[in-house]
Amino acid sequence: MSIVFERMTSLDIPQVYELFKRLLQEGAEVSFAEIKDEKELHKWLKNPYYYMYVGKLQDKVVAVFRCIRGEAEKNHSGFLTIAVEPTQRGNHIAKEFTMYCLGELKGAGIKLARAYIYSDNKASINTILACGFTVSGCVFQHHYNKSKGKYVDDIIFHKLL
Repeated sequence: MSIVFERMTSLDIPQVYELFKRLLQEGAEVSFAEIKDEKELHKWLKNPYYYMYVGKLQDKVVAVFRCIRGEAEKNHSGFLTIAVEPTQRGNHIAKEFTMYCLGELKGAGIKLARAYIYSDNKASINTILACGFTVSGCVFQHHYNKSKGKYVDDIIFHKLL
């Protein structure tokens, strides 16, 4: 079965919110897990600087992509976040979805994409590198992970579109 990638609409919000709640329960360290309610998602959809996409498998949302475009003199760039349904990980959805969304962003005039990924998130690092991103820098010892007993860096990636 193939996954359909498309712009997110208000009809997708309940499923997207449920996905974000599952990420929170799983302890995922992604900003999507911090969403408090569906109202915030409605605000994102109305914000002209937010580019929201979903990946659907048989009409079920299994992936979400967000780009926050910079304003004024920063509007050439966008900051990316992506999340994939836990049951769908390992199926290379993230790479295919990211490449689709990057094409959409390029069509919207965004010239540079950025992503920050924690150094202990090997799967996401491998995905972003497979999408042609380059390491730009790092926020050294961004936070301490108590369960792993070590500091985690926040690695900065970029790609010219």
